[in-house]
Amino acid sequence: MARELAPLTKTAAVAVVAAICGVVAGIALPVVPMPPPIDHHAIVETFVRVQFAVSTFNLVLLAALVVAYVGLYRDLPNKYTLSLLITSIALFLYALSSNPLVPLAFGFPPITGLGPFTFLPNFFVGVAVVVLFYQSQT
Repeated sequence: MARELAPLTKTAAVAVVAAICGVVAGIALPVVPMPPPIDHHAIVETFVRVQFAVSTFNLVLLAALVVAYVGLYRDLPNKYTLSLLITSIALFLYALSSNPLVPLAFGFPPITGLGPFTFLPNFFVGVAVVVLFYQSQT
């Protein structure tokens, strides 16, 4: 009979495997030469405005969700409500770091796709997914 792993051990194992896959994928990614710059200023401006609108919408909703889960956790402090709170905070940070004005606030160029705001949004989603995965194991 196979021995069942503890939820934290299983979550840690899955997170480590996912991290290894991510590192391998990042190393294996071929360096793609940048195409010559094309001036599509109006299109880029429209995309930035849409991204700003969507991320602001998500920020407001997730801020309300965080406030609701903080109240719920105060009334019912258990690991399930704590997991919901951590997940909603991670998703809030995802929405915040994917907002196109945040890189500008930290001194990074706006639309280059370089800098920590290239990967930070996905990092926060990863935190949320790990918490949800752990919660599903308990």
